[in-house]
Amino acid sequence: MPSENEVGKIEYHYGFYGAVHVVYEPTKVHMEYLQEHELGDEPVRMDMLILKHDRTPLSDPIGRFFRTNNVLEYKSPRDSLSIDEFYKAQGYALLYKGMGRSVNAIPLEELTVSLFRHSYPERMFEMLREQGLTVTEDYPGVYCVSGAISVPAQVIVTSRLPRGEYGAFRALSKDADRDDIANLLQLADEDAEPGMIGYIRAVLNVSAAVNEELFDEIKEAGDMSEALKRVFKDEFEKERLEGIQEGRREGMQEGMREGKDEGILSSLKNLMANMNLTLQQAMDALGIPAADRPKYMAKF
Repeated sequence: MPSENEVGKIEYHYGFYGAVHVVYEPTKVHMEYLQEHELGDEPVRMDMLILKHDRTPLSDPIGRFFRTNNVLEYKSPRDSLSIDEFYKAQGYALLYKGMGRSVNAIPLEELTVSLFRHSYPERMFEMLREQGLTVTEDYPGVYCVSGAISVPAQVIVTSRLPRGEYGAFRALSKDADRDDIANLLQLADEDAEPGMIGYIRAVLNVSAAVNEELFDEIKEAGDMSEALKRVFKDEFEKERLEGIQEGRREGMQEGMREGKDEGILSSLKNLMANMNLTLQQAMDALGIPAADRPKYMAKF
């Protein structure tokens, strides 16, 4: 797992992809998840596109907003969410619609935009209201933007989401707590499918990097520690094997040092006996560095 000194390398978006799967895979509703979906031949990518293939409505406060084609944009704790970012997401959605395989293949009424960010975007909401749009909090942390807007949009402020079912989103920030992690680890039970374990691991990799103290505590916390080892089984096994290999290397190096020392001692004794040299003269003859001489002198 990455550490805090590697925070600049944290792949927040991969953690977010994992969080989306953790939250929505258990619903068993047929949805397709397309990461960094390219819009045409140019390198313009939305963070995630969820294609909902059946009409079964989702019951959770975020998912019930979804239609057939759902554009998701995620802003890490280091990223801003400005009015321009809001309309860029609208642009992604409209560009995606305009590149359908046939005329109106992607109906506007089947398109949504969801923007995720950790902290409350106060200035952006102010500007949206100044433009005549309405921003309402339909559920703690879930804000619906309505009015003269092309694509229905919602903004999810993950720090304001209730703990529990959305722990996967909350875990991606420094505000994660033991309950958020415990809820994730409960999903990683013995019966969990390998794919789900992989998604949970993606979330926890990010969370561990920005919540080092919390994870140090969890590693010492009995059941949670065992669950963490189960999720990161491959990593723990790799670390264990690397530790064994390093121990062997150190042991071999120590053995070589000891063997070398024994050889030098034998040479010193031979020089002193056969050439009638003093210990100092024998060490001079062998070219033993001054820093190493005291340990050999202690053997005589």
